[in-house]
Amino acid sequence: MEKRAGMKRKSLKNNRFELKFHDGYKGKETPRSLIIGNREFKIDRVLERKRVLDHQTGEQSEVFICEMEGQRVRLVIHDSGKFEIVYL
Repeated sequence: MEKRAGMKRKSLKNNRFELKFHDGYKGKETPRSLIIGNREFKIDRVLERKRVLDHQTGEQSEVFICEMEGQRVRLVIHDSGKFEIVYL
């Protein structure tokens, strides 16, 4: 097996995943940035927003289609506080 000089395995010391919002008069309204580890990714603009009801579970979620650093992403924020990120 060949070893490469200078190659090290890196692990995230700070396994933080956080979504920051602009707080308006109704509370957390619009996502502004996504933090993964120690890096923050700015959400440039929100293209679409909708509230979705899962008829099987009764759970509601907010779905945002956003532009983030030149790429489109879909953010699904569940009422439980968990969120999903999908690059489109």
